[in-house]
Amino acid sequence: MPFHTVLTPPAARAGSATEQAEKTVFLKDGFSFAAFLFTGLWLAYKRLWLPLLAFAVVWAAIGFGGRQIGISPLGLAIAQGLIGLFLGLEGHALIERKLIAKGWRFAGVVEGRDIDMVERRYFETKAPLPEPAPSPTPFALQMQPQQQGQGVLGLFPEARGR
Repeated sequence: MPFHTVLTPPAARAGSATEQAEKTVFLKDGFSFAAFLFTGLWLAYKRLWLPLLAFAVVWAAIGFGGRQIGISPLGLAIAQGLIGLFLGLEGHALIERKLIAKGWRFAGVVEGRDIDMVERRYFETKAPLPEPAPSPTPFALQMQPQQQGQGVLGLFPEARGR
């Protein structure tokens, strides 16, 4: 069964816990045939603008530079196929990096056959967030009287004044 990386949105954007759960992203780890076959289009569809720019520069350099130095068309096709292979293997990692750079948080890895099973497993095992502790009031910060039988911390065993 494939693994899915779980990313949760930043708290500022998510709002309530329900909205955060709805915006949670599950990225399937594994090979992406769409990224392999349609490299540039896939990058544009996923809005990975910097990798798209890098892809276009490398692709143009291989295409035009390879012809200038005399690399055969088969060699150029292999080089461009290797770029597609790289994106097929690492495309989802690029999406993950983009989201983490925008403030999304890594929430874990879940295994499941399909996205429904993955979502169910993640939300079933996710423990509810603990309620925040109440802030101490000035009255609660007052010292409590010592109980009988407790020693005094420090060098002197008894609490006597001079």
